[in-house]
Amino acid sequence: MAQTKPAKKAAPKTAAKAAVPKAESKSTNSKLVKKVAPQLGDLSGEQLVVENLSTLSSLVGTLSETLDVLVQKVENMAYHLIATEEVLGEVVNATGVDLARVNARIRAKIAAGTDQQGDPTRAIDIAATIASPQPKFKK
Repeated sequence: MAQTKPAKKAAPKTAAKAAVPKAESKSTNSKLVKKVAPQLGDLSGEQLVVENLSTLSSLVGTLSETLDVLVQKVENMAYHLIATEEVLGEVVNATGVDLARVNARIRAKIAAGTDQQGDPTRAIDIAATIASPQPKFKK
């Protein structure tokens, strides 16, 4: 089986970090002193823009990584389909197939799965392509 890269964890949202106060304890004469990160309301317009751009940049990076993983999965599915079609084509060539029965089953399955709304034409064409004998050696 083909291997895919593991998905990376999403980068934490920096806006959410800024909204949550950070408590840092410091012992001074048995008093507890807390340092709190600035709230979003305390930031200037320019600082908010910088914070939002940083958040957007992080999200775009995460989306890019997610898209890479999805493309790898689709490629893997395509390779599996190609291999399955070729193996099935060899089996059909060796044993034969009743294409009329296959077409009827395709129509019934698509009709049942789509409340009679689906068009089985493409699936029937694909079945015919798989079932058609292909030359072993091309010139």
